[in-house]
Amino acid sequence: MPTLRTERLVLETLTRDEVAAILDGDRDGRAWADDYPTEGDLVVAAVIGEAGEYYAENATLAVFQVRDASSGDAIGGIGFLSAPRDGEAEVGYGMVASARGRGLATEALQAVLLLAHDHGVERVVALTDPSNTPSHAVLERTGFVKDGEVRTDEGEMWRWVHRA
Repeated sequence: MPTLRTERLVLETLTRDEVAAILDGDRDGRAWADDYPTEGDLVVAAVIGEAGEYYAENATLAVFQVRDASSGDAIGGIGFLSAPRDGEAEVGYGMVASARGRGLATEALQAVLLLAHDHGVERVVALTDPSNTPSHAVLERTGFVKDGEVRTDEGEMWRWVHRA
């Protein structure tokens, strides 16, 4: 299972065991920030839970739990929403409120972009709510360019692209 390290973060593959703990709200023995998991982490865990044995825990382009390197606490998640297709992969990410505003999402995103491009992904795509200004800033800081708007089940979203 891949683990990525940055200056302030450790990104560990989200395991089925951790997914089960997130879904069950089982904090016992877990190194989690007080405000972890977020609503987004619960959604991702539910999707992985539904995938069951089809969830590729050992995939290189994985879903990662983001941990603060100094405390070891889980503070968010980042990862690829599906296997790359036609040279393109979609990434999603989120941080707990207590970890925001310190550049940690940018740092995590830079790490997964390097991983993706090192493994032949030509374009990494992200979708954001048009009102999510902090996420737009993270994407811009990491070299994403707004590439239009798309309609999803969640409504109108902005599409962003990062090219290798």
